[in-house]
Amino acid sequence: MSHARQQIREALAARVTGLTTCGTRVFQSRMATQDVLPCLLITTNDEEINPGTIGNIYERVLSVSIIGLAKATGTLDDTLDTIAAEVEVAMSAEYWAELVAINVGFDETLEKPVGRIELVYRVTYRTASSVPGTIL
Repeated sequence: MSHARQQIREALAARVTGLTTCGTRVFQSRMATQDVLPCLLITTNDEEINPGTIGNIYERVLSVSIIGLAKATGTLDDTLDTIAAEVEVAMSAEYWAELVAINVGFDETLEKPVGRIELVYRVTYRTASSVPGTIL
């Protein structure tokens, strides 16, 4: 049985696979090699868990990042903004995922510089305390 976090990550990856800029280069991982750029990374991050008032039901608030990576070129900002726009449109159909922040960065520590745009979503869901793989 997979945890609900994994199921959410898989659903979001399916939602953003096939977009114009990144195509099928969508990874449920925190890392990607530079030969697959531009690409998207889907990561589940911190999760707040609140015990429910009925039985052993947990309300969970999960932070999920959809990170666009692109090679540093003269049009890097345009590429990152295009990736963000494509992701936002695709994600607009997911009523359960709320966009809460966009962070932009640049990584010069790699072999070749890479630009990064991170769209942070908040996902609220419920599970039984004894069945973390079943979303209620």
